[in-house]
Amino acid sequence: MAIPENIINEIRERADIVEIIDSYIPLKKAGRSFKALCPFHPEKTPSFYVSPQKQIFHCFGCGEGGNVFHFLMKYLNTSFVEAVKQVAEIVGVEIPEKEYRDSGTKKILDLNKLVMEFYRKQLNSEKGKTCREYLKSRGLTPDIVAQFRLGYAVSQWDALVNFLKKKGYDYKFLIEAGLILEGKDSGSYYDLFRDRLIFPIIDNKEKVLGFGARTLGSALPKYINTPETPVYKKGRILFGIHLTLEEIKKQRSAIVVEGYLDMISLYQVGIKNVVASLGTALTPEQVRFLKKYVDEAIIIFDGDQAGQMASLRGLDIVLEEGLRAKAVALPPEYDPDSFVHKKGRDEFLKLVENRQDIFDYKLNTLLNIYGKDSLDARIKVVEEMFLSIDKIPNYLVRSECIKKLADKVGFEEKMVWDQYNLRGRKSSRINMAVPGPAVNKKYAPVEATLINLMITRPQLIEELKELLSPQEFITPELQKLVEKIYTIYPDCERLKVGNLLNFVSEDEANILAEIMSEDIECSPEVLDNLLTDCVIRLKELRIKKYCEFLMQEIKKAQTACDNTKADELLRELNDVVRKSKINI
Repeated sequence: MAIPENIINEIRERADIVEIIDSYIPLKKAGRSFKALCPFHPEKTPSFYVSPQKQIFHCFGCGEGGNVFHFLMKYLNTSFVEAVKQVAEIVGVEIPEKEYRDSGTKKILDLNKLVMEFYRKQLNSEKGKTCREYLKSRGLTPDIVAQFRLGYAVSQWDALVNFLKKKGYDYKFLIEAGLILEGKDSGSYYDLFRDRLIFPIIDNKEKVLGFGARTLGSALPKYINTPETPVYKKGRILFGIHLTLEEIKKQRSAIVVEGYLDMISLYQVGIKNVVASLGTALTPEQVRFLKKYVDEAIIIFDGDQAGQMASLRGLDIVLEEGLRAKAVALPPEYDPDSFVHKKGRDEFLKLVENRQDIFDYKLNTLLNIYGKDSLDARIKVVEEMFLSIDKIPNYLVRSECIKKLADKVGFEEKMVWDQYNLRGRKSSRINMAVPGPAVNKKYAPVEATLINLMITRPQLIEELKELLSPQEFITPELQKLVEKIYTIYPDCERLKVGNLLNFVSEDEANILAEIMSEDIECSPEVLDNLLTDCVIRLKELRIKKYCEFLMQEIKKAQTACDNTKADELLRELNDVVRKSKINI
C-alpha cells in the first residue's frame, strides 16, 4: 500500500461516513442509524444502513458493507488508493505526491494519455492512410473512430521511442510502462507496437490504462496488448466501459463480446450496453465488476466450434461468481462484427431475445461436439458438466442442473447424483469439511457473536486463542478473518472495526460490517458466561454438522446398495459421537 497506514487512519477518523454517503445517495434517519435504498442492488424497501457511531455501512439485502473507503470503491468502482485520496480531499488531509504515486502509477497514466494522442495524430497523418482505409473497409465511421480514440502505430521501429525521448522520458521507465522494448544490441530500443491499429484501453474513470493493437499486415500474433504494468492488469478491465457504463446501469444488463471490433461494431449500430472482455473468456474480476451494475449478462459466442470450446470453461467462472447470465451462439462462420454488418442490428437483437441459460448452452454445445451415441461420449459430457455444477453455490440450482443433465444424456437421475457425490467424498471426510450454516446469512449466529466480542472487547482475544483455532469456525471467510485478528492482536488500535476493514478482503469486509452492525450489551459477569457458552456451542455445532454430513453420505451409500461404504461411514459416525458425547 503506497499511502502510510497512519495517514489512512487519520483520513478515515476525520471523515463523516454519513455526510459522504449522503452526498451520493439520500439518507434518512432511522433510530441511531441512517437508511436508504441500496445503490448496489434493486430494492423497493430500504435495507441499506449507515452507522455514524461505528462509521460503517451495511446492506441487509445484498450483503455489501464496509467503511467509507469501501463505499467509494464500490459506488465509483475505483481503487482503494483513489478512494482514500478522494476522502482526503473532502476532509482536508494532504497526501504527499510521493506517497500515493504507487510505483509511478500517476506518471504512467499521464504518459499513456500522451501516447494515445501521439497514435491518434499518426492515424490522421499521411502515414496513417492505409490504416484509415482499413477502418473504412470495416465499416467504421470517422465519428466512431474519434469516440473510441483509435490510433495508428507507424511501421518505423523507433517512432514512439524518439518522440518520448524528446519529451524527457528515460528508457527504463518506458519499458516499465510497457511501451518499448530493449534491443539485442546494447543501448538500442524499439517500439512495442509497429504498423498496427491501436485501441486505447480506457476505464470508467477515463484513465488510459494501456493499449491493444491489431496488425494491418501478416505479422503474428494478430492482436497484442500492453504487458502488465502498475496500471494495466490483464483481465481486470472491460473494453469500451468508459462509453457504455451509464447505459449498462440504466438497462441493468450487459452484452459481452470478446473482440475490440466486435464491441465497436455493435456500439456503432446503437447497441450501447456492450463491452468486450479483451479477447479472452470473462475473468473473476470482470464478472465481479459487472455484478455491481447488472441483473443479467448476455455472453456472445462466435459460431465456430473452436471458438465455442475455447470459451466454455470460462462459463464456470460466471457460475461460481453467481452472476445471472445467458448465452447467444452465432451461426457458424460469424462473429458479432461480421454478423451485424451482413445481417443487421435487428437480426442480431432477435438472437439476443432467444438467448439460453449458460448451463443449457454449455450442455447443448457439448452434446453437439461429443454426441451421445456412445457411452464414452455421454460420460465425457457428464464429467465436463460436473465441473460447472461444482461452481454453483446454491443447492437447489445444483439439484435442478443435475436433473436436467440426467435427462439430456439419458441416464437415470439417481445414477448421475451417485456419480457426482462420489467425486471428492473421500477428501471431504478427511478434512472434516462441513456445509455452511443452514441460515439465511452466510454464517452461524454464534460465530458472529464471537467475532463481535473479539473486536469490541479485544482483551478476550488472548483467552480465545487458547480455546479456539481459526479452523474451528465454520464459515471460510470468518476463518480467514479470525486468523487476521489473531495476527494483529495485541495492536488494539488496528483492531478497531474501521481500521480492520482496511486489511480484509471484500467478502470479509461485507460480513464484518454486517456482524458489527449489531451491538452486544452485557455486564462483566454475563460476559464470562457468554464467552464460554459461545465456544462450547461453536464446537458442538461443527461436530453436529459433520455428523449430519456423515448421515447423508450413509443414506446415499445405502441407496446405492454399497454396504461396505455404508458400514465404514457408520463406524466413523459412531466414533465421532462417542468421543464428542453429544446428541445428534
